[in-house]
Amino acid sequence: MSSSKSVLAWTLLALATVVLGCQPQDESPGFWLRGEVAVERVDDWGFTREIEEIFVETRPWYGIAHSTTIWCAELDGELFVGSYGEEIKTWEKNIASDSRAELSIDGRLYSVRLNPVMESAQGHALDAAYSQKYDMVDVFGSDLPSWRYYRVSRRD
Repeated sequence: MSSSKSVLAWTLLALATVVLGCQPQDESPGFWLRGEVAVERVDDWGFTREIEEIFVETRPWYGIAHSTTIWCAELDGELFVGSYGEEIKTWEKNIASDSRAELSIDGRLYSVRLNPVMESAQGHALDAAYSQKYDMVDVFGSDLPSWRYYRVSRRD
């Protein structure tokens, strides 16, 4: 294949990826999230109690957004997102170096920071909140995986 045809093929592939492959779907990751930008400050995330899945978009080192579907739980007005299992997910690796993220919740985009929850007491409270919201035994059976949680805070 000639050099110009190769460049054209890569350009078309990149364009198709951007146009068609933006939003994550189920367990398939995506790129940039779309939606109405939420400009108001959120002081109480209680409205997420009935929302089962949200999207998170993070910034990898190579500059192309990575987004995926995740679960969330509200605790005392604060919002937390979680990840389970031994494997550190791509979005977790991304926020380890850049805590900025976008959340898509019910079609609205929120610019936030995600920081790991280090306090074990809060981790236990989040285990209970997640179990109540998602019925973990029904989802995973009796062998429940360990979870890592991240506090959602506004990005100034």
